[in-house]
Amino acid sequence: MQRSTILLAVMAAALPLAACGSKTETADNSAAAVTTNGTEMTADTLGAKIRALPEGQRRGVLFRAIRDAGPSGASCQSVTAMKEAAATNGNPTWNAVCDGTTQWTIVLTADQSASVTGPGPVTIK
Repeated sequence: MQRSTILLAVMAAALPLAACGSKTETADNSAAAVTTNGTEMTADTLGAKIRALPEGQRRGVLFRAIRDAGPSGASCQSVTAMKEAAATNGNPTWNAVCDGTTQWTIVLTADQSASVTGPGPVTIK
């Protein structure tokens, strides 16, 4: 099992959305919303942020977690399917399929990282 920091991926996915705001909005206000005002984020809060992302950005976050998991994830070229799974030890969990051939499980943790396991056989479509 490899651990991968996922907060940076969430922030990177959310930053392009900051550019869509009004002209009077500053970058500091957008960044404050992403960092939850300097408080430590719980796994549930991180899970809610991932759920709230548009599908393409959510795929990107899961893709980054898989690619950052180590050598076995480096061959992943795209997340072709994903589905939220039952929580693992109370932590939000997703299953993601890479390139239509291998399935990975991504568990978000309270320390703002992800536990990534795989590859395994594909069980989701």
